Amino acid sequence: MPAADASAGPTVAIGVARTIDYRTARRGDSLDIAGLLCVAGGGLYEFLFDDVVPFMTAREFLAAGVAGDEAPISHRNCFLAVGSDDGSVLGLANAFPAALLDHDGYPLVPADRQGRIKAMLQLQDRGSMFLNALAVDASCRGSGVGSRLLGWARARARESGFDRLSLHVWADNTAARAFYRARGFVERGIAEVAPHPRLAHDESVLMSLDLSSER
Repeated sequence: MPAADASAGPTVAIGVARTIDYRTARRGDSLDIAGLLCVAGGGLYEFLFDDVVPFMTAREFLAAGVAGDEAPISHRNCFLAVGSDDGSVLGLANAFPAALLDHDGYPLVPADRQGRIKAMLQLQDRGSMFLNALAVDASCRGSGVGSRLLGWARARARESGFDRLSLHVWADNTAARAFYRARGFVERGIAEVAPHPRLAHDESVLMSLDLSSER
């Protein structure tokens, strides 16, 4: 599955400050996780999956994969920020070995949709842990939640024996690119995305972080 990240950039916190807890994801979180995957994807998942199955939204389509145990987007590969008061899911990190992207196929998705993001799939660091998504709810951005979730992804990469963490981010998402550069990520290449009226982005940037000094 192509990676995308669109909501990690620091912004001003909105509303009343909240106390945040962090935990591994559960199967019952699947719909909430799918919603944050859509936020992180910046329209990518809606482009790929809306109406692939009649009357099923992209969020619902993704939730089925999150609920399972095998897909890269499985809840087993996710870490959450949740509100201490009500348990609401406020942030998500989804990370897995980048090599799994070679096996992540969606035969139901029309070939023309998959073809438009082919360059993103090809521009990957296969020997890394891949941060597929990092998303934070607008109500608690700018409060360190994104950095904490990123810390989990870094630890997961090291504990799994990887010395690099990689990700894709839309080229026009300047806030997210700045967020990752400030934390040591380096831009490695740009994949062009074929234009389409339902997809607002035309370039995706591969970024990676060297973790060798942290092992």
